[in-house]
Amino acid sequence: MRTWALVVDTWREAFARYTLLGFVVASTLFLLTLTFALNLDIVDGVLAAGSLFGKAFDVSSRPVPVNELVTNSEAAFAGMAYALGLFLAVFTTGSLVPNLSKRGTVDLYLTRPTSRTHVLLARFLGAATVVAANIAYLCGGVFLVVSLKTSVWNFRFLAAGALIFFVFLSYLGLMFLIGALSGSTPLSIMIPYAIYMITMPLAAHQRIEALVDSRLAAGVVRTLYWVLPKSAELGRDMLQLVLGRGTPSLAALATTGAFGLGCLVLGLVCFARKDF
Repeated sequence: MRTWALVVDTWREAFARYTLLGFVVASTLFLLTLTFALNLDIVDGVLAAGSLFGKAFDVSSRPVPVNELVTNSEAAFAGMAYALGLFLAVFTTGSLVPNLSKRGTVDLYLTRPTSRTHVLLARFLGAATVVAANIAYLCGGVFLVVSLKTSVWNFRFLAAGALIFFVFLSYLGLMFLIGALSGSTPLSIMIPYAIYMITMPLAAHQRIEALVDSRLAAGVVRTLYWVLPKSAELGRDMLQLVLGRGTPSLAALATTGAFGLGCLVLGLVCFARKDF
């Protein structure tokens, strides 16, 4: 019951600070844009004509089966949802721990008969449920728009939403660690964005290692690759999953999950020992 009350408090804060509303509005604008920008004329299961964002599809060279069109389009939309979903999710939840650490707020929570670890874990659960609902809305909305327009139901696209949520959980652990250490909302938002950008070129870590002159630099690149989340690899695997050409790498999933879990555990330790 205490856990549920703490989760509800997290939702109330997301409503009160309009971060949840911002996520919903941005997702809704994306869905409305997609609804009106995607125009298709399908005849006997083949695309006769169509356009996306005003650009006509090239159907003159060969007939385009609607199944192929849907999977390719949803792969592109999944890539957009991956970047947009992570960006909005980090922005939505970046202030949760810093706000919890403020004088008055933290005093109110610590007077309750519950441990600091329980408070922070419930906060994590609340943040996870807030973002899960929003990602479900964004990805579920895209799925419905495309499926209703084409009558093709590619349920692999919904798995893309689950993968986006998994990657976010890794970054959420990092945000909780930063929030527990610094109590700063800007840092809790900017550092995950910076890590996300750093992980993109690290996907080519072997090439980078071959180009650098020293073993130390190569070792640093290799260490960063294996320690940080595999944002680029899982984004690529997500596209292959939507297209039906593969499944996410177990190594990428394991190391990304380990990063988030490790950060969360360190955040719990720091929060439990912090002098408020």
